[in-house]
Amino acid sequence: MSWYSKIYVAVREYRGKHRNIGWILTRCLNILLVTQLIFLWMTLYVYIKVTIGYYVQSHVQATIYLIISSFLFVMSMWSLAKTLFTKVGRVPEKYRPSKELEDRLKAVTPYENNRYVVEKSTPVQLKQQNIILEEMCTFCKVVVAECDQVGRLKYCYECGHIKPDRTRHCSSCGKCCIKYDHHCPWINMCVTHANYKYFLLYIIYTSILVYWYLLTSLEGAVRYFIIQKWKEDLWKILYYLFSFIAGGVFGYYPLGELIIFHYQLISLNETTVEQTKPAVLRFDNAADYNMGKWNNFRAVFGWGVWMWPIESNEQDGLHFDIRYVSTQQRNRFVRIEEEQSSSAPSADSSTH
Repeated sequence: MSWYSKIYVAVREYRGKHRNIGWILTRCLNILLVTQLIFLWMTLYVYIKVTIGYYVQSHVQATIYLIISSFLFVMSMWSLAKTLFTKVGRVPEKYRPSKELEDRLKAVTPYENNRYVVEKSTPVQLKQQNIILEEMCTFCKVVVAECDQVGRLKYCYECGHIKPDRTRHCSSCGKCCIKYDHHCPWINMCVTHANYKYFLLYIIYTSILVYWYLLTSLEGAVRYFIIQKWKEDLWKILYYLFSFIAGGVFGYYPLGELIIFHYQLISLNETTVEQTKPAVLRFDNAADYNMGKWNNFRAVFGWGVWMWPIESNEQDGLHFDIRYVSTQQRNRFVRIEEEQSSSAPSADSSTH
């Protein structure tokens, strides 16, 4: 569990006992988000007021600077708004089994310190659990390809449902999320299938905005030392230097490193949690979700309007194409798209 996850869990538990103070502490978890917004708005103000309004001498140049910076700022804020206000992808109710099946599963699962500990199950218990989990899938009419390290289908004891492929339980929120990437302390929110594209666009546009600001602001620093109006321009250059240094630091970490990190993840069609704990797929331990770089990027950004923070995803966050490596294993999962009006599940499995 990461350092910020421990904080979130502690605040969530405290709020359960002390509702009013807990609510205040929960709002305080937005401190990094508020800090970002203050920094971005302050940077925009200094850029327009000092760089464009004072140091840039050409009206044409100032207009170009203003248009580009405004466009990047609007796109950054739009992407952030979509990230924050898009509903987090949760597991549908159809993945919840009957109470009788749930009780049977819990009865054969070790229970210690107020939690179910699957890792301490005996071989006999693991076999019983897997049989019950297969019955759950049949009852719910769903198909899953992922399993845990011992070959057992994945089930969340806290949320009480079967885990669709690439679903993880967020310890910070205390809920499961479909195609879970991570819980981001910078925005105080889970990044999942539903808002991953918007999150990436936010860090991309914000990075470009910061780098644009740094590049075009060099002119102001040069003019200051050439003109040398030390007393008149001192307050301007102090604001200038502060925002310039802060922009350089912020552009390197976290923005720059996040872009490089997520580029590597998308190239392999992995999530942040899958990089540290790779998905295990039934029938082929070497199988993964890597369908080639172009298809991987399209799976995240969708069709055509990839640069705009609007919905363009072609996947549902529950079913994914799988790249099998073993040519000897004949068992395969095959995606079958069903009609939206049909009561049948949206995916099924078959062997060949």
